[in-house]
Amino acid sequence: MTKKVQIFLILLIIISFITPSISYGQISNVDKFSKSSILIDQYTGRVLYEKNPDEKRPLASLSKMMTFLIAIEAINNKEVNKNDIIVVDKDIAKVRGSSYHLKVGEKVPLIELMKGLMIVSGNDAAVAISKHIGKSEENFVKIMNKRAQEIGMKNTSFVNCNGLPIYSLADPKKPPKENISTARDIAILGKYMMDNYEKEVTAITDMQTYTYSDRGFCKNNTNGLLSIIPEVDGIKTGYTGNAGYCLAFSMKINEDDKNLENRLIGVSLGANHKNKRMQACLAMLKYGRENFTTQKVMSKDDLIGKKYLKGIDELEITLESEDDLIIVKKNDENINTQITFKEIELPIKKGDVLGVIKYYNDDGVVLGSDNIISRNDLCDISLKTRIKMIFKN
Repeated sequence: MTKKVQIFLILLIIISFITPSISYGQISNVDKFSKSSILIDQYTGRVLYEKNPDEKRPLASLSKMMTFLIAIEAINNKEVNKNDIIVVDKDIAKVRGSSYHLKVGEKVPLIELMKGLMIVSGNDAAVAISKHIGKSEENFVKIMNKRAQEIGMKNTSFVNCNGLPIYSLADPKKPPKENISTARDIAILGKYMMDNYEKEVTAITDMQTYTYSDRGFCKNNTNGLLSIIPEVDGIKTGYTGNAGYCLAFSMKINEDDKNLENRLIGVSLGANHKNKRMQACLAMLKYGRENFTTQKVMSKDDLIGKKYLKGIDELEITLESEDDLIIVKKNDENINTQITFKEIELPIKKGDVLGVIKYYNDDGVVLGSDNIISRNDLCDISLKTRIKMIFKN
C-alpha cells in the first residue's frame, strides 16, 4: 500500500470519528470488522457494546498485557527493581517476530524492556522479562495463568509470555499451541490494570514514540489510535495469522456538563486488516462516547426519607445514603429505583445499614446500588412507646 493511500485511509477514519452524531440503528452494526469485541466503562464495568464477547480466540500480543501487569506487580511488591539490569542471552536474542532487537550480551534495565514490550511489542523483551521475574519462561507462564484466574479471566489460558504461536517441530502442519482468551476477559484485564495501576500503565502505553538513546533505538507505538484521539492512552496491539488484527484500547472521558470523569475500555479481536481494526475501535469509541453518560445519582449522606417503625411517630428513623453512587446511563433509557429494607430491630445506632436502594433500567438491569443507613440513634425507648409497640403487635 502506498503512503498516499495510507494517509487517505487515516483521514477517512479521523473524519468518521469527529463528524456529528449519526444513528447507528441496531447496536449490532456498530463494529462491522471484528470477529469478537466489547466496550465497557471503567468505573462501573457496565458493558456498553458487545459482539461475540465470550468466543475463545488466539490473542496474539495482547498476551503482553499480562506480562506487563506481572512486571508492574513484581516491582511494586519489591520482588524486582525497575532498574535491574538484565543481560541478554542467546535464547532471548533469537526470539522471532516483532522485536526490540535485543542482542546477546546486551545489558538492558527492566523498565526499558517493559517499554519495548508494550510500545513496540517486542517478543524478545517479553522473554527477557519472564526469565528475570519467573527465573524461567515456563514458571512465568504458570504465574500468568494463576493471575488470570485470580482477577476473573475465566476463559483464558497462556502457553507463553508473548503470544507467538508454538508450532510442533515434529509435525509442522499440526495446529500450533497459542494463548487463548476472549474479548470479555481481555477487557477484565484492562480494567484491572487501570483500576489498580493506571499511572504505571499509562506512563508507558500513552507514549507515541519510544526512544532509548543508549541502544540507538527509536520506534513509534504500534497503537495508531494514540495519534488520532488525544484522550486515548493505551493499551496494546496484537497480530498473528490465526488471531488476526487485535487491539485492546482505553480512552479517558473528561468531566463536563454531562459526564463525570471516566474511561472507556474496549477490545477488538480478529479483524482481517489493521485499518479495519482501527475502524472497529473508532466505531465502538464513538458509540460509547455519544450514547452513554457517567452520572452521580446520589451523594454520600443524601437524605432518602424517613421511616417510622410500626407506624409510631416516636420511632422515627432518618434514612441517608452510605456513599456516592455513580452510574453509567444510556442517554435514552429510563432509570427506576427500588428500596428494599431488611428486618429492622431495636436498638438502632447511627450508621447502621437498614436496606439497599437500587437503580435499574426498564430491562431490569441493575446499574448501581447503595446501602441505606440510619442518620440517627434509636436506642432509649420510653415505657409509653414500648406499650404502644405491644399494642401494635
